[in-house]
Amino acid sequence: MAKKGYFLVADVLGFGRMILNAPEGNLDERIIEWVSFVQSSAKAANIESFQLISDTVFASAPPSAEGLNSLIQFSQLLIADGLARFFPIRGAIVYGDFEWGDLTYGRAVVQAHDLEMSQNWIGIACEPGMPNVSAHWHLDKLVCYIPPKKRGLVQAGPVVSWPVPPTEELVSLIMKSNSVKDGESLSWEIMEKISNTIQFRLYVQVLRQTGSSPSEFHGFFPAHALDHLLSKTSS
Repeated sequence: MAKKGYFLVADVLGFGRMILNAPEGNLDERIIEWVSFVQSSAKAANIESFQLISDTVFASAPPSAEGLNSLIQFSQLLIADGLARFFPIRGAIVYGDFEWGDLTYGRAVVQAHDLEMSQNWIGIACEPGMPNVSAHWHLDKLVCYIPPKKRGLVQAGPVVSWPVPPTEELVSLIMKSNSVKDGESLSWEIMEKISNTIQFRLYVQVLRQTGSSPSEFHGFFPAHALDHLLSKTSS
């Protein structure tokens, strides 16, 4: 019988390049580190149901405010601590029906995968309209934002807030993830993800400075929101 609840899909960005660019003898060590990291993060966030398929993480939580809170905590650990370990993460959380087992499948799995793949940053977006979100609007939990995408409609919704590093540190962590070979220039594909991630950090920073609500998006698109909020501080 299908379960109903929250479902997370998360991937390591550039995992294929990491494998190809990993120094000889280092690959097995990195894979062991990845598996151990996901396991310890799930335990810390009280996530009991999770699966690893290569670089993809599946996780589910009960259909309650507490269940969503656990998945938010798990997401924050994956993004922030993952990046610190040179595993840049992109993911999505949805609410719906799924079958959990040796073969995990269902509408929620497909919807989470589609939302995850459509994004163009380091971050985790949530499906708009999920239940219990109102209990988690906070600058350090969920923030209403327009997650940058490679395709699809421009739509604001809850995204997981996390401490995005300063620009120089963010670029350094991406470079050290083996997404880029030594001596190789950054590609526009990677640069766009970095820029979009920095823009989210700036948006949350301005929300803090202006005391603006995290439960609504303050503009038509991210750059406009920053322009709009910053104009308030200078007027």
